Amino acid sequence: MTASSLVGTWRLVSFVTGDGQGAVPYWDAAATGLIIYTADGYVAAQVYDARRPKLGKEWEQADPNTARTLFAGLATYYGRYTVDTEASTVTHFVEGAMSPDWVGSRLVRSYRFLGPDRIELGVLTNAEGQPATNRLVLVWERVGP
Repeated sequence: MTASSLVGTWRLVSFVTGDGQGAVPYWDAAATGLIIYTADGYVAAQVYDARRPKLGKEWEQADPNTARTLFAGLATYYGRYTVDTEASTVTHFVEGAMSPDWVGSRLVRSYRFLGPDRIELGVLTNAEGQPATNRLVLVWERVGP
């Protein structure tokens, strides 16, 4: 596979963490998300905990506890990306994110194609540029060009 094989729109199939005893869902088995890689080097990623409760009002009117629950159940960002085919890694250079602390960070992910339309991304570094402390693995299925 080549770096151009990443280009497209991908829907989240699974989001798990492993502790050496096996993989378990990170949020729940119904986590949802989308990641888009463009041919000109941009990435946009969104992952959501499907258990987040509905607000029943405008999001700006959420009380602090509700807002914290909603915020903790999502991860979104966009920016540029580069691929290292020898190391089988993709690096996301965050330009905008749900957390302002992520802006300017480099998120390094291992990648492994599980077929022409399925890819596994492993979280290697966190937004602080440190090695990830828990093994997070996301499997994505291509849904568009």
